[in-house]
Amino acid sequence: MFGQPRWFRPKKSGWGIVPVTWQGNLYTIVWICAIAFPFALLVRRHQPLPLEAGIWLTTACGLLAYDVRQILRSLRGSTAAASNAVAAAGQRDDNVLYILDSQPGQPVATRNFNLQVRG
Repeated sequence: MFGQPRWFRPKKSGWGIVPVTWQGNLYTIVWICAIAFPFALLVRRHQPLPLEAGIWLTTACGLLAYDVRQILRSLRGSTAAASNAVAAAGQRDDNVLYILDSQPGQPVATRNFNLQVRG
């Protein structure tokens, strides 16, 4: 993968990514030039069937699609992990003593400390 996931965000509609940093914009410009410049040179050779240009275009676009897919996978994995962490933080564990659950003046004991909540 050439692009870094932190340079992009997923598109709101459709498939793909949108650059959010200058590195993402540079990545996009480099890919456009890497695809278009050799394609234009191959087409300008004026051969009856620009087979090389078609092969270049297909291969370069395939590599770009593969790279974008890898970035999207990475972005979706990081957002899924973040949403799982948020969901886990929102769940209540009965084995955890929350200080705010105690009444003022009621002693709170742990294995190492005896605590009391101020009222």
